[in-house]
Amino acid sequence: MELTVRRNDLVKELHLVQGIVERKNSIPILSNVLAEARAGELRISATDLDVSLRCGCAAEVASEGAVTLGAKKLYEIARSLPESGVRLKLLPDAWAQIECEQVSFKMAGLPREDFPSLPEAKPSKGIEIPGEVLRDLIARTGFAVTAEDARYYLAGALMVLEKDGLAMVATDGHRLAYARRETPLKAAEAARVLVPRKAIFELARLLEAGDSAVFQQVDNHLVFSVGGRTLSSKTIEGQFPAFERVIAVEGDKRASLEREKLAAAIRRVSLLSSERSRAVKLSLASGRLDLVASSPELGEARESLDVEYQGGSVEIGFNAQYLLDFLGAAGSERVALELKDAESQGLLKPLDDAQRDYRYVVMPMRL
Repeated sequence: MELTVRRNDLVKELHLVQGIVERKNSIPILSNVLAEARAGELRISATDLDVSLRCGCAAEVASEGAVTLGAKKLYEIARSLPESGVRLKLLPDAWAQIECEQVSFKMAGLPREDFPSLPEAKPSKGIEIPGEVLRDLIARTGFAVTAEDARYYLAGALMVLEKDGLAMVATDGHRLAYARRETPLKAAEAARVLVPRKAIFELARLLEAGDSAVFQQVDNHLVFSVGGRTLSSKTIEGQFPAFERVIAVEGDKRASLEREKLAAAIRRVSLLSSERSRAVKLSLASGRLDLVASSPELGEARESLDVEYQGGSVEIGFNAQYLLDFLGAAGSERVALELKDAESQGLLKPLDDAQRDYRYVVMPMRL
C-alpha cells in the first residue's frame, strides 16, 4: 500500500470520524481507523460496533492495500503537517510511514483483518431526503433525546417517513419535541425507524455541507449516504411512546411572547436557580408574565414581561434549560405557551406559519 493525498483533504476526512471512535475502548482495534488505498481514492472507516462511518478522498495510489492506525493520533499528525502532499506507505508488521515535505512519522498499526466488517449501502435503492429538511428536523428535536443508556427505547429520535413529508420526534421522559416538514419522498409506504442518539448528531455533521441524504435499511442497520460518505447504525429494538396524543393536548390558558425577550429573561433569572433543578417559576396573569428563580445558597431573581394572555391566573414551574432549548430552535419572532393548570404539561410552539409543524411539550416541576 502506497499513496499520496492532499493534506487538507486528509484532515477533513479524519475530522469527520473522530466522533465515531471511542477514546477508551476495551477492544484496541476500535480506537483505530481503517485506511484503504483503492483506485484513485483513500477510503477511511471507523466504528464503535453500533455506529459506523465510511468516508474518503481522492488520492494518487501507487499500490493498493490497507492498514488500521490510531484515529486520534493520526488526526493530530495530519493536522501538524505542512499544506502539501502527504505520502502514506504500509511497512511490514502493520507499521505505516507518513511523509510530508521534510517531515516523517512511523506509526504502529494493527492488521486490516482485525477490523470489523461494515454494512454497505445497496446501489440504486433508498429514499432521498433533502439535506436541509433533515438537518432542520434534527436541530429542532435532537436535544430532547435522552442521554440515559438504561432507557434505550428513548435513546434515539423517531423518524417518520411518509410520501408527502418527514417528521422527527424525541423525548427524554420530561419533555417531547415534534417537528414535521412537508417534502415529497419516494417512499413506497409509511415507515417509522428509531435513529440512535449518536447517529443523529453524526448525521447532522455530515449534512452541514447541504447535501441530500439517501436512507435505506440494510438488515438490522439504518444506512444514510451523504455526499459520498456512508453513516450506518444498528437499529434500536423497542417501542417508542405514543406521541400523537401528547402533542394534541391543548390548554385553555394561552400566552403569546416575544421569543428573544423571553429567552433573555430566562437566562438572567436562572442564574440564581438551584443548580440541581434549574427550576424557574412562571406566573401568568392578564398582560403580564413574572419569572422567579431562587435557591437557599444563592438568593432570588425576578423579572416581569408584558405578554398577550388569555385565561385565568396560573403559576407553574419549568426547567429553565428545557425552555431555552426550545426557544433556541423555534426560529420565529413570537412563540405561544399553552397551559391547562399548574400540574399539567405545557405546550410551546412558534407563532409563524412556516414553523407551524413544530411542537414542544414540557412537564412541570414542583416548586
